[in-house]
Amino acid sequence: MHSCQEFLIWLISHQLLKELGLFYGPPGNTKSERFACWSFWGTLVGTWSSAFFLVLDWDRPWQAWPIPCVAGSLFGFTVGFIAFLLSPFKGPPCISLLQQSLDSVDHSQDHLLDRCLAFLSTYSWVYSFKWTELFSCPELDPVSTCPKEWVEALSDCEIAELQKFVVGGSVPTSWPESLKSFAEQCVTLTQELIESATFSPPATSVAPQAPSQGILCLNAPARHLFYQCRPDELAGIAPRKVKPKKNHEIEIMSAFLCDLLQNSMLLSNSPLGGSSKDVSNTKVTFQTAPFEGPHDSQGYLSVKLPTSASVLVDLGSGLGHLPRRVLQRIGTTLPGTLIVAVESNPVLHAKALQLESKKPHSERRLIQLFAHVEKGEFGQFKEKLVAALEERWKQQENVEEKLRQIDYLLCGLHCCGDLSEAALQIFHVDPCAHAIVLVGCCYHKITTQTDDIRENIEREQAFTFPLSSQLRAAFHRFSDAGTTVAEKSLKATVALRLACQWSPQQWSQWSPREVYEHRIRVFIRSLLEVHLNPSHAPGTNITLLKRVARYPINCSLPSSACLTSVRQPLPELTTHWHTLKSVAASVAGEEPTDTTVIDTAELTRLAYTKADVWHLLPGLTALQQLVQPLIEALILVDRLWSLESAPDVQFATLVRLFNPKLSPRCMGIVAVKKTSDTLRPL
Repeated sequence: MHSCQEFLIWLISHQLLKELGLFYGPPGNTKSERFACWSFWGTLVGTWSSAFFLVLDWDRPWQAWPIPCVAGSLFGFTVGFIAFLLSPFKGPPCISLLQQSLDSVDHSQDHLLDRCLAFLSTYSWVYSFKWTELFSCPELDPVSTCPKEWVEALSDCEIAELQKFVVGGSVPTSWPESLKSFAEQCVTLTQELIESATFSPPATSVAPQAPSQGILCLNAPARHLFYQCRPDELAGIAPRKVKPKKNHEIEIMSAFLCDLLQNSMLLSNSPLGGSSKDVSNTKVTFQTAPFEGPHDSQGYLSVKLPTSASVLVDLGSGLGHLPRRVLQRIGTTLPGTLIVAVESNPVLHAKALQLESKKPHSERRLIQLFAHVEKGEFGQFKEKLVAALEERWKQQENVEEKLRQIDYLLCGLHCCGDLSEAALQIFHVDPCAHAIVLVGCCYHKITTQTDDIRENIEREQAFTFPLSSQLRAAFHRFSDAGTTVAEKSLKATVALRLACQWSPQQWSQWSPREVYEHRIRVFIRSLLEVHLNPSHAPGTNITLLKRVARYPINCSLPSSACLTSVRQPLPELTTHWHTLKSVAASVAGEEPTDTTVIDTAELTRLAYTKADVWHLLPGLTALQQLVQPLIEALILVDRLWSLESAPDVQFATLVRLFNPKLSPRCMGIVAVKKTSDTLRPL
């Protein structure tokens, strides 16, 4: 009887401890789990430690132990509770409070990634298909997968309603709750991902020695840091032939780089939208939040990220507009600073040299370096960099000593594809790369990891997406659970291309005519893919397809007043098909081509069978605009987390630099390594 009771007590206790997370492993990741764990073990240890007082009265332990037992349990619980309060801090609480200000909500990275991957697995049909193969791949047909109530809502609404929908605006009350929930989850997961990679830099009330070029501030509704560039009297003078978008990026990026080089950046101590009266719309992300205007805060802290960098290395510099603007901003503040503009395009490099040659030799602080920067070939790049600096310093004393002690700030403004990952690799492996500011683009051109590599990135330097150990582990968890949908979909070119296309804010500004023109181009291209490129098609059809797919649309468009509604009749494309047949005949004169391959009657029949897709095309575009920030956030966070694992990193964060309406790749990845005069790491 007693044995049965003891077994039941043990079984109940075991299950209770297991549910509380107290029986296995270290403290949990959530606050409730940590509180339960610390308080339980503190109470348990305190209670049994009180048994020491039994030596005072061995003959009557039932009289000697009760009071010490209660006192020990209370003391143990108090110690455990104090340990729970101190557990979030990596350093002294007084230093860590500022660091914790941006992370008031405790989220487990693993739990967050699992939620993101589960969501992206469920809705992979939204982003895993190619528009050009919309009709030719039945297994990836989004129309048949899209819930019926979604199809009805998205096919029978106004263009303006879809555009409000993608930027977090109000939607018709008649729309299904599941569709609204999908949009809310896209926003919430994007916000939480960006928040997990956003940190407040170390700061002090001591004013910087050099004038500040800009201010860092927290956008509370969107949960990201942004950099507000101070107005400059030269900002309106753009270099000749530089477009407004590029000039916008150069002005802000150059100011940010100057603040890092001079250690002059300011941090606002009052977040934008921090009070309820300032928050007009909290359903925004880094891609949909309005670009931050002048900040009214009167309280600023001085950011303390001292760098020892005496050289700025600009990867993919092009004609050198960015480094020249940096030199213009710093002026005589940092007279010894040099800038190395690295370019791999020989034509652009030659033009950059020509522009630089117009300056007097005594004023030249810009070095033009022709070099290919590729992953896995850091040694060759470093040799060229050192040789270029040695050539510049050859007339100075202690050249060898300067080369040994050189530290540089690595930057890249819209580094394309693998160039971004090559820059991250340089920051990892080169101790001289003291800081990095990177804005990437063209994610679909990166090399993805397709094999089952489980080695640690810090040891193997396998710089392929995913870069961080956290995201790799999340993919492995899903793979072990028997599903690889999210991993395969996210590594596919089509998903990476979606992540780097126009921003939701840009699409929301399209006119109804622009939406219709995009819609009809996609529809025609998909029809031609089915008609000209079946599995048994000859190779000449591919050449013809590329030629006719880009041909201007030859059909009458509805009036602008009729284009405000998503519900539009099928376009009359007979004239366009006949035009393409004439194009095919002209191609036949250049190379052997079957001029009868374009069957106008068959194309017309095929178009009418796809009427349901025609009505849903704007709605599918809107769904992709909702997912786009989430996929891009996953890529950005993966890169940021990989930087945090680099040797001697003191600080790393994401910062929104640009206006998404002008520059959709608006987020910068920033990291700074420790120096001898750096503050204690947080």
